[in-house]
Amino acid sequence: MSWFGFWSSRTQRAEELKLSSSQRSQLFGSHEVRAALQNEQMTSLLPPVGTEVFRRFTPASLEKDHQKREAEEEEQPKKKQDPPKPANHLEAGKTLPFIYGDPPPELLGTPLEDLDPFYQSQKTFIALSKNQIIHRFNAESACYLFSPFNRLRTAAIKLLLHPLFSLFFILMILINCVFMVTEVPVLKNAEEYVFVVIYTFEVVLKLLSRGICLGRFTFFRDPWNWLDVLNITAFVLQLFVSVRLYAVIVIARVMKLFAYTPGLKKTVEGFFRSLKRLVNAIILALFVLGILALFGLQFFMGVLRNKCVSRPLHDTTSYNTTSNFTTHSSHYDNYSSFHDYISDERNYYYLPNHLDPQVCGNLSYSGVCPKGMVCLRAGRNPNYGLTSFDSFGWSLLAVFRILTQDVWDNLLQLTIRAEGKSSMSIFVLIFFPGCFLALSLIVAAVAMAVAKQKEAESAEAKQREEEYSRIVEVLKRREEVEEHAPGKAELLDEHESPQKKKPATHSQEVEQVTVEDCEDDLRPSRCAFTLNILKGDCCSCWRWLKEKLRPFVMSWVFNLGIVLCIILNVIFMAMERYPMTENTLDLLSNVNLVFLVIFALELLLKLGALGAYGYFQVRWNIFDFIVVIFGLVDIALHAVQGLQFLPPLRLLRALRLGRWWSELRMLMKISWSSVGSLGLVLVLVVFMFTVVGMELFQDDYMVCRISTDCTLPRWHTEDFFHAVLLVFRVLCGEWMESMQNCIQVSNGTVCVIFYMTVLFIGNLLVLILFLNLLLSPLSDEKQAEVGKETRIKWTKTWILEKFRTLKGKTSSEAEEGVRKEHLALITVTSDQQNPEGSQTKDSAAEVSNKTQDKKQCEDAQKLKDSENQETGNRPEDCCCECCYRCCPIQDIDTSQGAGRGWCKFRTACLLIVQHRFFEAFIIFIILLSSAALMFEDVNLQQRPILQMVLDIADQVFTYIFLMEMLLKWIALGFKKYFSSVWCWLDFIILDVSLFCLIFNSLGYSTEPLRALRTLRLLSRFKGMRVVLRWMAASVPSMFSTLLVVLFVWLIFSIVGVNWFAGAFGFCSNETGVPFSEAVVENMSECLSLNSMEIQWKNSKFNFDSVGMGFLSLLIMATSSGWQDIMYAAVDSREIQSQPVYESNVYMYLYFILFIIFGYFFTSIFFIRVFIDTLHQHKHKVGGKHVFMTNDQQKFHGTVRKMFSKTPEKAVPRPQNQCQARLFDLVTAPIFEIVVVVLICVYVVVLMLDADEQSIETEYVLLWFRFIVIILFHVEFILKIVALRQHYFKFGLNIMDFIILILVTTGLFIAELFSKYFIDVGVLPVFRLAHICRILPLIRWARGIQMLLVGFLMSLPALRNIGLLFFLVTYTYAYVGIHTFGHVKREGMIDDMFNFETFGNSMISMILISTSSGWDRLLSPIMNTPPDCDPGTDCSSPAAGIVFFTSYIVLYLLLVVHLFIAVILESFSSRESEQLLSNEHLQMFYNTWKKFDPDASRVIQYSQLSDFCDELQDPLRIPKPNSIRLIHMDLPLLPGDQICCLDVLQALSAQAFGEPGQMDTLKDRLEEKFNVHKPQVSQEPISSTLRRKQEEVAAGVIQRAFRRHRKQDKV
Repeated sequence: MSWFGFWSSRTQRAEELKLSSSQRSQLFGSHEVRAALQNEQMTSLLPPVGTEVFRRFTPASLEKDHQKREAEEEEQPKKKQDPPKPANHLEAGKTLPFIYGDPPPELLGTPLEDLDPFYQSQKTFIALSKNQIIHRFNAESACYLFSPFNRLRTAAIKLLLHPLFSLFFILMILINCVFMVTEVPVLKNAEEYVFVVIYTFEVVLKLLSRGICLGRFTFFRDPWNWLDVLNITAFVLQLFVSVRLYAVIVIARVMKLFAYTPGLKKTVEGFFRSLKRLVNAIILALFVLGILALFGLQFFMGVLRNKCVSRPLHDTTSYNTTSNFTTHSSHYDNYSSFHDYISDERNYYYLPNHLDPQVCGNLSYSGVCPKGMVCLRAGRNPNYGLTSFDSFGWSLLAVFRILTQDVWDNLLQLTIRAEGKSSMSIFVLIFFPGCFLALSLIVAAVAMAVAKQKEAESAEAKQREEEYSRIVEVLKRREEVEEHAPGKAELLDEHESPQKKKPATHSQEVEQVTVEDCEDDLRPSRCAFTLNILKGDCCSCWRWLKEKLRPFVMSWVFNLGIVLCIILNVIFMAMERYPMTENTLDLLSNVNLVFLVIFALELLLKLGALGAYGYFQVRWNIFDFIVVIFGLVDIALHAVQGLQFLPPLRLLRALRLGRWWSELRMLMKISWSSVGSLGLVLVLVVFMFTVVGMELFQDDYMVCRISTDCTLPRWHTEDFFHAVLLVFRVLCGEWMESMQNCIQVSNGTVCVIFYMTVLFIGNLLVLILFLNLLLSPLSDEKQAEVGKETRIKWTKTWILEKFRTLKGKTSSEAEEGVRKEHLALITVTSDQQNPEGSQTKDSAAEVSNKTQDKKQCEDAQKLKDSENQETGNRPEDCCCECCYRCCPIQDIDTSQGAGRGWCKFRTACLLIVQHRFFEAFIIFIILLSSAALMFEDVNLQQRPILQMVLDIADQVFTYIFLMEMLLKWIALGFKKYFSSVWCWLDFIILDVSLFCLIFNSLGYSTEPLRALRTLRLLSRFKGMRVVLRWMAASVPSMFSTLLVVLFVWLIFSIVGVNWFAGAFGFCSNETGVPFSEAVVENMSECLSLNSMEIQWKNSKFNFDSVGMGFLSLLIMATSSGWQDIMYAAVDSREIQSQPVYESNVYMYLYFILFIIFGYFFTSIFFIRVFIDTLHQHKHKVGGKHVFMTNDQQKFHGTVRKMFSKTPEKAVPRPQNQCQARLFDLVTAPIFEIVVVVLICVYVVVLMLDADEQSIETEYVLLWFRFIVIILFHVEFILKIVALRQHYFKFGLNIMDFIILILVTTGLFIAELFSKYFIDVGVLPVFRLAHICRILPLIRWARGIQMLLVGFLMSLPALRNIGLLFFLVTYTYAYVGIHTFGHVKREGMIDDMFNFETFGNSMISMILISTSSGWDRLLSPIMNTPPDCDPGTDCSSPAAGIVFFTSYIVLYLLLVVHLFIAVILESFSSRESEQLLSNEHLQMFYNTWKKFDPDASRVIQYSQLSDFCDELQDPLRIPKPNSIRLIHMDLPLLPGDQICCLDVLQALSAQAFGEPGQMDTLKDRLEEKFNVHKPQVSQEPISSTLRRKQEEVAAGVIQRAFRRHRKQDKV
């Protein structure tokens, strides 16, 4: 199933199924009903008619099962069919199927005979719990002592299945979890012994009831029981051995919660099944990351140790790490060697507020040291020595940082400073695509796993529902027969239940209504009186008031008024800001009181109109009631200090809009859907990792190793709350900083294992939760779509009505028009008459009309195409018809005179415009004009010659584009030219360019407008046009989705303003470090110091207004700078007070809630609507690919052909005997495998390389490389001799030849290659592409192959989106030069990352393309005087906010497109994956024709060996093949003949591991090759394996008979 097919069918779910007692009695007691349902899967599991369904398990039952098993063993050799299999519906742990009904209460927890026929002969029995879960037990004696009938074992089973038993242990585990995170000094860990005793009792109980291990359903055969053993064993070992195993105990006890909760247990089991499906993706991702780490090792090994080392005064010597120290010993009196001097950290250059010394480089465009310092490789690497590419392990860790986007910007900055700006190309061309490949494949694999699991669940539910409907249909027919039987009509009329008179789908509803009516009749009078009071029917005046109020309350005018009041209330709440005058504050308080009165009045009116009973029947009314109560409490406790959480509760009023706003309601349902099994599993996993982290690292934090002031870092595991925050931070993808701190204070290996485990399992659970919420159906999803269409139609009708009124129509005419417009909105319900016939006629008419319209459109298109062919070289009319009517002089005769000459001139212009060279020339000019932008920078005015050249080029480009437009006007005419959107775009850009020329001549600066030149590329590249067309089509739905997201962010922004407005200020000196609260308490004390260096500053990203709150929330959602905002909030106190370290620690929860609700759920909602819109758009364009052109879709076939095992054109085998043997050698699969192994060995040798390794190690590794390269030469010689000129017909061979030439050349000029091109030592890594050849040979690697095929098929779509993304980045980089080129160097803007030159601007834009650290680039732009000089380095904060936010939004949108494109193609590759291709079938059939010229589809069994040997790979089975053919167990037809379909199916299973379905193979053979019908009987009489067994048996019998004859003769 494709992605869109799955997306369309995901809302189809089976409803709850249940049979009535009368229906079950007929099902159990009627032979006719059972005969009619004998082919049903579940019905076949029922016992014989007249037999009890639930029977106690007795010794007689055990004896009967024993006899049945002996009978089956005797009959088994006589049977040819496969042995029976267990029934899926009766598996242990599943709910009892609906056909069995409810078991008697006295049989719950009691041993019963097994209901599954498969297990009835396996010595098993079942027991049912109260929730009808099936539990299966072995009938063998438990612990070799207790039989199934032993009272102790029976009592143990009953106790084990009792609901209170599970509830008790769940409660014990929860209490144990509470004790895990709290310390009670009084108990002194005595509670641990109590819990261990309880868990031991549980294990003993399970052993008594299930047995130990002999049997399928014993204690140790259930993996969940291993947790109990692990728990007790770890506790006992901890008592006698000094080993810290409490972390293991925590994991075992927390996971026991899953075992006791069926929903959580099913979710965890599904998670582990998903891990099995992800093995291929994980292997491929690790392989890609390993290759990337290898590249990082070869390119950047040791470069991050470059540091600026101080040079002694008057010393101008050129230093390196091997300088002779004794020569300059006078300068180093305190050091014994030069190495000691450069290893001293006091001699390094440090930037202010930085712990690590500044990294530098000695290459072009690298970091430069200050005057008086020299760049040397010395000391350790940055970040405690944990950030480097010095070995394969560290390089892999660095690549993993890039993959997870965790402070990778810091890694990029360090690398560029050390290796120069050219190293950016390594990141852009190698690291980014490789990491995207690994990450997208994992996401696609998880999406396919989740979709496959949901498909299986949906298929099972659908099958169960279909069988239920068939059972009900048979029972209804049986009831109808009984109703018409004589003598039973009256009896049936008297005793027939309502369920027999109604369809099965309405039986529960009728039964519920009947029960409610009976309950109303049987209620006591006092209860009835109370109910009347609640309903408002106690007196006539109250009923009269209800009748008057109800129409008004339920009218749309009342609802519209409430909606307007809610919107106005939100607007007034959003007006709060800092600072605010007292009048404004009083006004907002009074407005809030007015709205509270309005909503309270609404509550009273609804209570009066509906009554309390009717009012609280609606959930939205309950929510409204709670909101009003909170508002009243807020007013009552307004003067109480410390209740700052009450004012934000007013914003619950905003959520009331979800009652009328379907998109907001959908988002709320998505959030509520997360409170399910998977969400609880995620919460428990977070708790488990939190407790484990506390146990492992709580006592290890030696804070002086991390911070200079010996304070605890913000992220630690000293207490439970901070440990939860740390785990949550890791789940958000930020793990590197916390792991670095952990390595400094604890065991590094344990830290790495812990953080990698949390990162992998936690993020995988988050991703699965994300996809489950994304793919889960919502109950009102279709209703929202219908409601949206209805609103659009209603709006259209209203506009038409107003338009008719303006035109002067009478009211009656207008009403008639409205009535006609409303006809389309009328839907036929089940209560209306004649629904089926009218719908059938309408649908038939609609189909016929559509068919006619389609035919007419096709005819019109053919006519239009023919006309276009005839008039393709003739210009069309210049203007439209109205222009000719208004100005007849334009209509000239083109057949004679001047008109004829004008027509010829236009024809010539048309030929020029349509010529391919003209279009190529325009594209070249566009590229040239765009490339000219790269030469502009902030220092352009200091280079007048370059500026003059660029100005002249700008004029030339403008005149060329003007000439192009004039030619197109003449050739195409105004009518056709301005009918194209892309021509309009060119026209507008040219107009802007002309105006720029005019303004430049007048002395005005218009350089930023030159960036519009790049937009001309959009109309020239079809791929970008396709993506843009889709993006334009998705604007309406995306706008409504974005509106919902902004509304949610508005709520969080208002809450932030209420809590943090004016609280982000601090007093600091010129270094920006805040003073301690002991020095400065508040703003007034800070200003009283009267120092120019000390001032009161406010954080640039704050919550002083709703607008700034939006910006801060955007940083929170998309940038790594969210920590600074969160730290400021946590340290904040009151308004204008100096912040104190974590004085408001629980404000962390605000940001956690925003990440969950404002980012996670809104992302799900956004992508959900995005995919839905994509699905609709694809349906509108006829099922075409949305992100590819028609030509690019042909690439799919190329990719499939590349990875399919199609029979290639064979290279002719040479005639020379020596060459022939070499040919057989190099074409054998084992040779390719040996080559790949050799390449892998070379890669492993490269992985062993490291910085500062010994000379002996370098020597050994060099010899290894040299030997492997010699073997590569030997491989080349063997292939070139064996394949001759055919060697260069294969792409991989050409690549091998080029790499071999480069490596051989690089051995002599290695330094030249490594300096200007690439390190030749890494070139053979490209030969790993040979793995593509051996993937089809490895059965488990076919999943990897399918993932690779899906990614490669998405390359055209990724190219289109990537080109658009590059164009956006290029344009923004140029705009940044002229907008922020003179910004003060501060924050991230420094000498390497700035907007002063195009290269630096491009690097800065690429840096923030992953939305990492863009707030630090925006921070200097937000400076205002006195922090900057208005004449030189000040910029516009508004322009900076618009610039960066628009870029981030475009980036996020395009990244979503990238991942969706890969996922779509992964599903497409899974859908279209046919292991047996048409080429295979063609080869098979051509070979079969040689042995079956009559096309009878059968050959003799004796010919099978020759036939299989003559086939081509992969179906070929070379001789000797008799043993393999025998084990294929092919059916033998009469006359010892073999059918072609049987052979093809067996060969498919042999080659691909998956046998093709017989019907599918038959259809493909008959459809493609037109196979004749069989001429012989298709009923097999034996098989190849059975024939061999018969021959062996016959030989044994003959030999025994001969020996017997010899003995008789003797």
